[in-house]
Amino acid sequence: MSQEIVWTLKDLILPPGVLVLLGLIGLLMVRRLLGKLLLLCSVTALYLLSTPFFSSELMAGLESLPALTEAQIDSSDAQAIVVLGAGRRDAAAEFGKRDTVNTLHLERLRYAAWLSRKSGLPLITSGGKPRSRGPSEADLARDVLEQEFGVRVLAIEGESRTTREQAYALKPLLEQRGIRKIMLVTHAWHMLRALDVFEAAGIAVQPAPTGFAHIPGTQPSYHDWLPNAGALLDSYYALHEQLGRWWYRLLA
Repeated sequence: MSQEIVWTLKDLILPPGVLVLLGLIGLLMVRRLLGKLLLLCSVTALYLLSTPFFSSELMAGLESLPALTEAQIDSSDAQAIVVLGAGRRDAAAEFGKRDTVNTLHLERLRYAAWLSRKSGLPLITSGGKPRSRGPSEADLARDVLEQEFGVRVLAIEGESRTTREQAYALKPLLEQRGIRKIMLVTHAWHMLRALDVFEAAGIAVQPAPTGFAHIPGTQPSYHDWLPNAGALLDSYYALHEQLGRWWYRLLA
């Protein structure tokens, strides 16, 4: 199955695509009980996935690895920091219509730069250009890290299109440089899927999660039951990760 077909199916299976499909089918069958049930399911699911309470609970199952402490950073035996790509903005007008990293990617790069200064470890960026003809995400990340954050990038991996491809593409790159263990920077909700494939590829990893979406121990309020776009996006990310982990197990 081609990667383009996989991406298309993913867009249809995950919200809001699947909710739109359910709603359209329900409208076509609205005179039947099944049609009314499909419409009800579509609206109910849209509401729940859009609430901070529900999206936070979805994220809680993924964000099981805590942030690194300063003691863990100082005592780490990792030899490099690998930061995974997270997307791009093509032809950004404010940067002279040049491609650059998106918000998620920038969040990872900021933490990776901080870790590099704190630990003294060099950085490796990873990520290809899945749906773009411009520079790879790894190239864009290197530019941001060196020109804006002022930290050194040791190497880039710019051919991968997925997290799984990143792991297997990085394996020989790390071996060539004698790197036996890495700190891996990605979002907290993405870390479990990343660890699955990096460990399968035989890469020793110290997880360095960032961008936590779930805050444990907080008491929900009525605001957590009011729908908003940010919560729907978090629900999308959480379901995307669960689907991705299931898909990678099928490929194993």
